[in-house]
Amino acid sequence: MSPFIKSLKEKESRLEQIASDVVKYALKQGASDCEVSLGGAKGLSVSSRDQEIENIEYNNDNGMEIVVYLGKKRGGCSTTDLSKSALEDCVNNAINLAKYTDEDDCAGLCDKDMICTDFKELERVYENNIDADSAAEYAIELEKIALEHQKNGIKKSDGSALECSLYTSVLANSNGFCHASSASSIYASIVLLGQGDDKMQRASGYSIARNFEKLSSKEEIVNEAIEKTLLKLNSKKVKTGKYNLIFKGAAAASIWSCLASAISGAAVYRRTSFLCDSLNQQIFPEFITINENPFVTGEFGSRNYDGEGSKVFVSDIVKAGKLEQYLLGSYSSRKLKMKSNGHASGIHNWYVNFDKERTMEFDDILACSGEGIVITDLMGQGIDIASGNYSRGAEGYYYKDGKFVHSVDGITIAGNLKDMFMNIEFIGKDIDLRQKIKTGSILIKNMTVSGI
Repeated sequence: MSPFIKSLKEKESRLEQIASDVVKYALKQGASDCEVSLGGAKGLSVSSRDQEIENIEYNNDNGMEIVVYLGKKRGGCSTTDLSKSALEDCVNNAINLAKYTDEDDCAGLCDKDMICTDFKELERVYENNIDADSAAEYAIELEKIALEHQKNGIKKSDGSALECSLYTSVLANSNGFCHASSASSIYASIVLLGQGDDKMQRASGYSIARNFEKLSSKEEIVNEAIEKTLLKLNSKKVKTGKYNLIFKGAAAASIWSCLASAISGAAVYRRTSFLCDSLNQQIFPEFITINENPFVTGEFGSRNYDGEGSKVFVSDIVKAGKLEQYLLGSYSSRKLKMKSNGHASGIHNWYVNFDKERTMEFDDILACSGEGIVITDLMGQGIDIASGNYSRGAEGYYYKDGKFVHSVDGITIAGNLKDMFMNIEFIGKDIDLRQKIKTGSILIKNMTVSGI
């Protein structure tokens, strides 16, 4: 066992002991049940601007949250002080708060038969030996590489950064669950400024991984920033009307994020989702299936249990276009009189699978759809999950006959998510592996665009 792993295991054991002691203390003080979430993050962030170090920041944070139950009454409290006296004060405050809350029949810990007992090795931790000097050298090198491309319309760097962190957390409850887990991450990025027609544009390139060795090369990160910046230059608006839209990259993933929000247990039991009463109903074309797999090694959405210590599962969220399940934790499942499915802390690695006949290379989607707009960036929060109405600012570029025509900004795209879901025609093979939701570009025809 390496010194790094040995030290990490000792830290996890120490935090598990603290969490276990807090649970015992809460029960001793009169709580009928309790749940403790304890964790800490240690990391380094270095940024550069104009090839000079702008900021070096170290962080070493700890904190605890506790929820106690007095029967069906619930109280919670948190603290960043992990001393014994502070932890005891936190417990006592949570108990006092619980005394004054109303009873809730759905309150309580996750069901005992749902508690996770099988812990797979998910390869979430790596020893990334990055000190301030090497991080600074890395960030400056990104800018140096970018400066070589100034003649192409790139004016300057607007900053680069390298950030690394190691997070350790423990979840414990009075049903006997107590488990620690750790995860590392490293993130590199650069933002570039370009100019065309006297108008400045900004775009970024980045890479994220658990292991420093898995980051994209510096050249790949810079080239992404260059490509995206140049793509924005000399932008124009388009006339208001109906257009074929191709959502690309993060914009494509955001469409599936809307689905996740709409099928969250809280939205469904509160009747604030346009997909209420849609279980086992057709909400997408038959060629779309969304599989969730929490156990893919090294992925950012991988985990053995959710935020309550409940089991998570490999399952289909959507199968042949039909909604197979809502995203339920213990509380929402009780409100809906259903069974929890391990989603108290959101989604875990979504893979959008599709019929081969509806899958194309990105360039082929451009060619087959005639003309329209590729949406690369979305702005604003104009999404009403209750009604499904969708309206967001957007940027991208206009294409015709498979070719780039000009960049587009200052537009608003609008529709209704129910119609947008059913009107998906093709999905690309250009999957952005950095996203928790693995999807290619999405073609949706005849959406409303507000321009000039």
